[in-house]
Amino acid sequence: MSRNIVCNLIYNNGNEDSLVGFEGRCDIANIIYNVEKGSGRWCSQPECSCRGYYDSAFEEIPEDEYPCNESRLFVNWDWTPGNNFQTGEPFRILDTGINKLAILTTVFRGQDERDRKIVGFFKIKDVIENLHKIVADKNQSIRLTIDEGRELNFWEYYRNRNNNSTIWRQGRFRYIDDDRVAAILHDLNTVIQNEHQKSIIQNILEEDLTAFSSVRPDVQGALPNRSVERILLKRKYGKGGESKAHKDLKNFIAENPEFIGLNKKDYKSHIEHKFISGDLVDVLFESRIDSEDAVVEIELDHVLPGIHQAIKYKVLRCSQLGIPLDSKKVKAVVVAWKFKEIEIELCTKYGIEIFKKKI
Repeated sequence: MSRNIVCNLIYNNGNEDSLVGFEGRCDIANIIYNVEKGSGRWCSQPECSCRGYYDSAFEEIPEDEYPCNESRLFVNWDWTPGNNFQTGEPFRILDTGINKLAILTTVFRGQDERDRKIVGFFKIKDVIENLHKIVADKNQSIRLTIDEGRELNFWEYYRNRNNNSTIWRQGRFRYIDDDRVAAILHDLNTVIQNEHQKSIIQNILEEDLTAFSSVRPDVQGALPNRSVERILLKRKYGKGGESKAHKDLKNFIAENPEFIGLNKKDYKSHIEHKFISGDLVDVLFESRIDSEDAVVEIELDHVLPGIHQAIKYKVLRCSQLGIPLDSKKVKAVVVAWKFKEIEIELCTKYGIEIFKKKI
């Protein structure tokens, strides 16, 4: 049975701008880094033109524009693990096939192996056995932006057999099971901003990973899975992150539901509950007794955006429960330091409960 693979790419910043590189020769700084990193890389081998360029103190410019497999990755949309430097024998990919995925990973310059990132994926349309090469269906494969390519940590989805070490050890690729690939795709769907790429991912989930198309599988990697949570929090609170005042008020409400009229023993609180859209509500109170749920948005003194968020979260929770969007089974609440008259009027208009509290 064919399996998905994970590709170990030597970091290449050729033609890197808004998108990750892997499209041409590296710049001089990256050539120096890769050559000096050690003999395990093609970059440092005498036969590599980048090594000759390095040895000439960057005076003798090589003629070849694409000196390695990585430099052609997003030119030809194919990949080969190459050959053993000592024996010349090719590294063969024996157990993958058409319509399986190749997850593209790399360690950015100056980073450690534990920081290995997912920078895209190929959906395989052909495996050329004599060239030990996989060829991508370009229309169903994705090259991430440079920002997106620095988000998802590979080791949050994969673990070595019998231990939790974040060590690749050897080899240019590994096999990876469908459930782990599906978890990666679900999280990419959250990270990626491009709607066309989102549709590519959803189509692959529905057509090739049907068992995992609706619900993200829970997989355990060598590291705790925190990448997506970190990304969503950054989007919600901005680059500066969540303020201490906001966090203190949020935690107070989560621990004291009676403040907003809920009996603590009847509700389970979820801080920063995630919806399938990628939105995070500050606090969700889930009823234990088949009563109404409550979505709670926390604000300080600028409340208007939070009111609109609360309206959205109520609709999202209704959708999540499979009930009508105007159902009384979900109520929206805004807790803030203070409210302006226009904010109170808006909450009244849309049936949002408001509470004033300053920690």
